[in-house]
Amino acid sequence: MRISAKKLRIPTPEESKAAGEVLQKLTAHLSRARIVDLTLSASKRSVEHVPIPERAVEMLTEILRQMAAGNAIAVLPVRQEITTQEAAEIMNVSRPYVVTLVEKGELPCHKVGSHRRIPLAAVLAWKSKTAAEIDEALNFLAAQAQELKLYD
Repeated sequence: MRISAKKLRIPTPEESKAAGEVLQKLTAHLSRARIVDLTLSASKRSVEHVPIPERAVEMLTEILRQMAAGNAIAVLPVRQEITTQEAAEIMNVSRPYVVTLVEKGELPCHKVGSHRRIPLAAVLAWKSKTAAEIDEALNFLAAQAQELKLYD
């Protein structure tokens, strides 16, 4: 899931300014309504209203925000099934650790030839569960530190 330098392009100052203006209009509209319709017109006679899914609006808003700030943007599609290396990158662990999780049955997978494929949803669920466990452990440690008055 590496970003190709060929796909990166820094917006020009004019593009950044235009993105900022569109972002203002879009966020003003979103504060009044959750449903967004895009109006497409190739000519004055041909007008079509197309509803945009909420997730796409969130992504478009973030793209515009980054463009307005002058940052380069790359859209990176992620398949529903990913390799162990891609899973490791998302989970911020080593690939051998992902293989260990698969072999223990903690992550589901199936094989395509000799290669493992892991459902992206399972990787994201593992990451969320692990983050919750870390938060719980940190809260416990912080409570213990307060009880012992270690940080007065």
